[in-house]
Amino acid sequence: MTLTKVKLERFTAFEDLAVEFSTGINAFIGTNGTGKTHLMKVCYAACNAFRAHDIIGNELLRAFLPWGRQLGRLVKQLS
Repeated sequence: MTLTKVKLERFTAFEDLAVEFSTGINAFIGTNGTGKTHLMKVCYAACNAFRAHDIIGNELLRAFLPWGRQLGRLVKQLS
């Protein structure tokens, strides 16, 4: 399977995004918080859904909420 494009509307960091991928290697460059990792997770979920003949929503849940479908949290411990 080859992922050729992604279109997202009102999804996490993206109000409206359309990306067409070139053959070979594609690079995502941007500052922190712009959605690079979210775009990678969407691509990963789409490929997994196609491979497993599953619904994309199920794969998105697995990609974005991997720990039993619960949001994790960051904790800073003071010594």
